[in-house]
This record gives sequence, C-alpha cells and structure tokens, in this order.
Amino acid sequence: MAKEKKVECDTKTTKVDINSLEWNDYVLGLLSEDEKIDGNPTTDGLRRIFEIALDCTVTDSSSSVVQSPSPENEKRATVVHSLTFVLNKEGGIENPLNVRSVSGAADVYWGNCDKIYRNHPVAVAETRAEGRALRRGLRLRKVVAAEELAKNIEDDPNGDSVGRISEQQINFIDVMAKRSNINIKELLLDMSIDPTNIKSISHDAAVGIIRELSKHQQNLNDIPSKLVGYESEWR
Repeated sequence: MAKEKKVECDTKTTKVDINSLEWNDYVLGLLSEDEKIDGNPTTDGLRRIFEIALDCTVTDSSSSVVQSPSPENEKRATVVHSLTFVLNKEGGIENPLNVRSVSGAADVYWGNCDKIYRNHPVAVAETRAEGRALRRGLRLRKVVAAEELAKNIEDDPNGDSVGRISEQQINFIDVMAKRSNINIKELLLDMSIDPTNIKSISHDAAVGIIRELSKHQQNLNDIPSKLVGYESEWR
C-alpha cells in the first residue's frame, strides 16, 4: 500500500477543502498544543474547532447510555453520542443538504480503561463516543482522540489496584515469609489486617508487612511461635 503523503499547509490563512489531502493537517493545525496529548487531539479540542473547521453550527450534541455497568456485564458501559450540525451555506437549515448528523459509540470496562478512571466507565465511554462522533464529522483519517487510548490498564477484572498492594509486593512478601518460615495469614491477623482478600490490602499496609517481615528476618530466634509455619496457599 502506498504511504499517504503528508502535505503542509498554513492553517491560519488557508481554507482547505474537506476532500483534499491537506484536510487532516488543516484540522489538526487548528488545535493548540495543550489540546493534544502525545500528538493525539483531545475531545475538548475537537469540540472547540468543530464549527470552525466545517464552518457550521452544531444544533444538537447528546449522549445515550446503551448499556449500564453491572456485575453481569463486567461493569461495562456503552454510550452512543450523536451530533447534528448545519453547514453555514446558502439556504441554511432550510436546505436539507446543509443538515448533517453523525454518531459515535464506545464501550468501556476494566480491560480497556486506565486504572484511575475504571470506576467511572459511563463518563469515560461518553467522552470516547463524543470524540469518535467529532472525528467522523470532521472526516479525519487515521486519527484517534487522546481519550480513546489507555496506557495503564487493570489486569484483574475483580481488582481495583489504584493505591492497592502490587504484584511485586505480594511476591516479595512471599519470598521473605518463606525464607523466615513465617505464616503470612497469622502475621496479617497479628497486624490487624484482614487476610481473606489479599488484593484489597492497601499499598501502605503492604509496606508495613514488608517492614515487619524484615524485622523478623533479622531476629529469627525471636519469632513468636504462633507466626511460625510458612504456607504457600496464602494469596
């Protein structure tokens, strides 16, 4: 496949036709630097320049929640965003050819959303759906809105690892306890930490567990008898 040629244009003085090769560069050139993240346009930025780029007036911009999050659907939210706009041409809204409608859909769940936002799937899905509708209306090619990308995805469907114990901490605790022959569940109970759901333990509490294991490792002869007896099935 032939590589698409990038054509430079002066977005401040040139009005480019939507069907031309320069269209992508023209539209993206209307964005300010703080309306891009790693080169990808933000939904806020696309919303601001939409009427400018198309010389139109948006008459409706609304979202519809198609699927609400629940335990049965992996807390998945699906939203459709619809845009209706009128091209500022002769005849205005009275001319049916000047009235355009586009829509975009997005679904969000723990597996495609950054950890920090995973508890707000409807809001994230709405933003992504609007970004897709704006991109479709602007006829942008090979462009993805910044909010559609996720870099730090949760790896546990039942977890919420923001501020929680990490896998590295869990592994380190296991190694230290095994070396010192310490029963981790008994240690947690002794520290007033619930051992029934390890992944719900906070990051700070995990640091405290490691610190306590380190103390015992330095004084193996003083480990209380109730803590003695490593068991691998503690996680």
